[in-house]
Amino acid sequence: MVGNYLKTGFRSLRRNRVHFFVNSAGLLIGFSAFLLIFLVLTYERSFDGFHAKKDRIYRVVREGKKGGHSATASFPLANSLKAEFPQVESAASIYGDRNVQVIIPGPGGETWRKFREPRGVFFADQQFFNIFDGRIIAGNPATAIVEPNTALLTKRMATKYFGDWKEAMGKVLKVYDLPIRITGILDDLPVNTDFPLGVVISHKTVTALNVDMQDWVELWTDNYCFVLLRPGAIASRFNEQLPAFLSRHVSPDNADYNLMLQPLADIHFDKRFANFNHRTFSYELIKALSLIGIFLLVIACVNFINLSTANAVSRAREVGVRKVLGSNRQQLLLQFFGETGLTALMAIIGALMVALCCMPFLNSMLESHLSAGMLFSPRVIQYALGAWLGVTLLAGSYPALVLSGFNPVNALKSRMAATAGKGVSVRRGLVVLQFVIAQVLIIATLVVSSQLNYFNNADMGFNKEAVVSAGFPRDSLSQAKLNMFRSLLLQQPGIQAVSFSAFAPVGEGSWATDLKLSTNHTSKADLIVHMKPADTGYFDMYKLQLLAGRIYSPSDTVKEYIVNERLLKVLNLGTPDEAIGKNITVNGDAYTYPIVGVVKDFHMSSLRDPLSAIVMTTLKRTYRTANIKITPGKTREALASMAAAWNKVFPDYVFEYRFIDQTVADYYKQENQLARLFRIFAGLAIFISCLGLYGLVSFMAARRKKEIGIRKVLGAPVSSILLLLSREFTVLIAVAFLLAAPLAWYFMQDWLEQYTFRISLGIGFFITTLLFCIGIAWLTVGHATIKVAVANPVKSLRTE
Repeated sequence: MVGNYLKTGFRSLRRNRVHFFVNSAGLLIGFSAFLLIFLVLTYERSFDGFHAKKDRIYRVVREGKKGGHSATASFPLANSLKAEFPQVESAASIYGDRNVQVIIPGPGGETWRKFREPRGVFFADQQFFNIFDGRIIAGNPATAIVEPNTALLTKRMATKYFGDWKEAMGKVLKVYDLPIRITGILDDLPVNTDFPLGVVISHKTVTALNVDMQDWVELWTDNYCFVLLRPGAIASRFNEQLPAFLSRHVSPDNADYNLMLQPLADIHFDKRFANFNHRTFSYELIKALSLIGIFLLVIACVNFINLSTANAVSRAREVGVRKVLGSNRQQLLLQFFGETGLTALMAIIGALMVALCCMPFLNSMLESHLSAGMLFSPRVIQYALGAWLGVTLLAGSYPALVLSGFNPVNALKSRMAATAGKGVSVRRGLVVLQFVIAQVLIIATLVVSSQLNYFNNADMGFNKEAVVSAGFPRDSLSQAKLNMFRSLLLQQPGIQAVSFSAFAPVGEGSWATDLKLSTNHTSKADLIVHMKPADTGYFDMYKLQLLAGRIYSPSDTVKEYIVNERLLKVLNLGTPDEAIGKNITVNGDAYTYPIVGVVKDFHMSSLRDPLSAIVMTTLKRTYRTANIKITPGKTREALASMAAAWNKVFPDYVFEYRFIDQTVADYYKQENQLARLFRIFAGLAIFISCLGLYGLVSFMAARRKKEIGIRKVLGAPVSSILLLLSREFTVLIAVAFLLAAPLAWYFMQDWLEQYTFRISLGIGFFITTLLFCIGIAWLTVGHATIKVAVANPVKSLRTE
């Protein structure tokens, strides 16, 4: 029996090759997209799920009282939490620095090898490995990073530095010009982690970087605090005690934020807070991709139903013959379900191959690490078989019920074309459903692309074109060479200007500290501000607009301040002219000097975030960034000259640079990824939907073949026949648009709300989508309608 069904199924598929190809193409695309999305979501949801105590691990984060969020923690936070809260089993600080120079000294102390690590260098408490899983395979886990100037290396990093990780124990690295002794080797962590550990230095070593470990106000980017709650401790109750804890250590006027616990499971997905990978995969994106994957599979099933029922007329006699020869409805149902299952099985096998081929592209686009092993894992195979069974039942049920229910007498008399119209309303509804989904995706694609274009072209408040930033060593010897480095650079062709600063206007690193208006040392802080120490050439290089006052005088130490408009508004200092001459105190009571200038607001982070209060001054010991203006058209020559000058002045350090406009573009990497995904999936949805339209038009043409023949005999021109066949699906697309437009507006308006600076959701997105869908649909069915319209009417009228 089963063999007969298979033989019959293969014969039917071979006999209806075009129908089989179109059906298989739709299911193949739907299955492929579904599998790839499932793999991506499985990978992203697995981040840091391998830690044994993951359900009790939390990060202490800050929520601004006036908006804004940050994961940055003050340095004494971890020890204080452990000392004051009995429900805290363990607490640890970990600080991750970027673009760190690592030198491997030779036997005589000379530089043997040098590296610049963009990430992977951390300062961590010993308690960190009591909270997180990290297997130390060489060295004493209890004492490995207890003492200052000691470090753990991962196997991968130890192999990179010394050739064989077993040779690394006891060796010395130079980091920040400090000798760091290797006291242990850490097993490599899985790739699905937001802790890309490479070099883990004792947290006590941070004191060598001029850090006050008891300062509750000063904040360094990427210094995080993690706690492990005792079994049974409730995070919500712990959160209730944090305001009182904070007020004991930071005065209420000074702290413009509240503390709260963030579960480890949320770190990879909560886009309000950063992580060490500087890459989040938001819950909204997970929901969006999940819906898209399901929708594409549904569209493929709808397409299958449309094409199968459109093909029902041509199979009417087959059904009639089978019923006359004794087949009952159950046998016919099994046959048609078998054909559907066979088609779906071939499609899903093809989809596995397509997904395998698409993995490198997806890994590159999403910066993920999908592998063939994940694709053929038992879980994925289980879901693939489940999807196959679901599609077989969903896509095969309606065609099977319709075909097996044909009356054999009518079928053998070829009367099915006249009665088959009863199912047209269902097919129309299915086509409308397809285009609702497709049009929502198209509108979303247009909105995301438009917002991304706005980001890329928005005025950041400073000039970002043809400016390169390069981090240089922060030791005193390197600081003394800065003037020589500037002179060498300015002698090179293609270099217009050089400026030194702590940070570029945007990018990695920040220095947040307190500000007081009063000179009374016992007064409370009025505001937390972002410090941007820089020399005087910084303003001309980045074209920062001075609204009042003047540029501060050249100096190696703090003498004067320049502030931005935002600071004046927050502190109610009046107009820019009125603020000139007023004294402010920053960084505790360290620096009290006058405001000599006010600059127009500029963005120091992405346009997702509100403008920040900024204070600029001169403080040479904090400079770590060289800002270099290049002559347009001479980039290659200028970069070569910069490298030569760098190697002459800083021979022990790797030269790496970054264009400021690329730094700005990287802020919107996730939006760019989202835009590309939407373009791909919207294109797939339109393609599958157009296959469904082709099936509907084919059905309409077959059902109305004699009507069209009579019209042509009576003199109807080809244009009127085209209009007759095309009018209906145009109306269906318009109906789909009326349903899709409000849905798309609701979801995309909600998506735009996350950005402080955003585009408006205008009517143009919707009109463009409607016209595009109508145009692409007319092109899709044009061939089928013209073929029917120009057919010889004699052929359609000569037989009954």
